[in-house]
Amino acid sequence: MGNPASVKRKASEKRRKRYEQRLGPGVYLPKEEREQVNAEVAKLEAEAKTFAEKRRAEKAKIAADKKAATRAKNAEKAKAAPADKEEKPKEKEKKEKK
Repeated sequence: MGNPASVKRKASEKRRKRYEQRLGPGVYLPKEEREQVNAEVAKLEAEAKTFAEKRRAEKAKIAADKKAATRAKNAEKAKAAPADKEEKPKEKEKKEKK
């Protein structure tokens, strides 16, 4: 069986959790305390949002720097490529002679 007081307590805790999920934190608190909790939660959410935005901006900057470095590297290869192209026909001629 079970202790009726314990069963009632568990049921009320479950109900409280469902209400808090639906209505937000501090639903069962008195009005003044609920307002304080809501203000703190809003403050934390704002901080998390600004942190996420900063993080996103940092990642975008890093990605842009990587792309720029890759483009610069490819440009250097492109400048060196004409010299390679001149050598390749000579190699083909050697192969044809054999």
